[in-house]
Amino acid sequence: MERGNDLSLSWESYDTTKDYIITYLLYQEGKSIELIAKIRNMNVERVKKQIILAKSEAISLKEQDKSMLEKMLEISKTERIKMISRMPSKDRKTLAREIYYGYNHIRNAEDKMILIWIIGELRIKELVHIVYKDIKHPHGNVRRMVCSAINKIGDPKGIDSLHKALLDSKPQVRQYAAKGLGKIGDEKSIIKMKRLLGNPNEKEYVKNAFYEAINHIERRLENS
Repeated sequence: MERGNDLSLSWESYDTTKDYIITYLLYQEGKSIELIAKIRNMNVERVKKQIILAKSEAISLKEQDKSMLEKMLEISKTERIKMISRMPSKDRKTLAREIYYGYNHIRNAEDKMILIWIIGELRIKELVHIVYKDIKHPHGNVRRMVCSAINKIGDPKGIDSLHKALLDSKPQVRQYAAKGLGKIGDEKSIIKMKRLLGNPNEKEYVKNAFYEAINHIERRLENS
């Protein structure tokens, strides 16, 4: 049996009134199963069963110690959606705080995308500003998610980031930038997208996004 270093715990941190915990702590000290069997006056099979039981409990405790953000990064998108939809206000604030302090420490692009998606789903304007700098992220899907989050939250301070994204090398990023500008864009946004419509190499679905965004902005400005 292998020893999991990440499950090492001290005598003080365990409930030693549980018989199997005592067996496990002896095992963690480096004693062989055969020696533990002699010390504890039990057969080898019982020692093995007690160690497995204690390991399961240790893993369970470790899971409980994970932050809300760590759990969110490990589950599927469907599970995240359910978790956010059922999340009470107190937990939403806790998650937002964990994202705020943990955002800059996330280097993996996949995790960064999930983080930005969560920010968009939480709809917290005070949080969206931390994603603006990633409009220049080397991973195209991260940049796309930034545009998506700005669109969901509808923060006018994100207009400059979306304007930059209109010139992105990835067509999907340009498309998502247009969608965001349809919600928060201004006269300058209209001018920029009309100019880009003249590009003969632009993808048709991106041009359609430009047209739709321009119409949305014009109607919004007329009614303001």
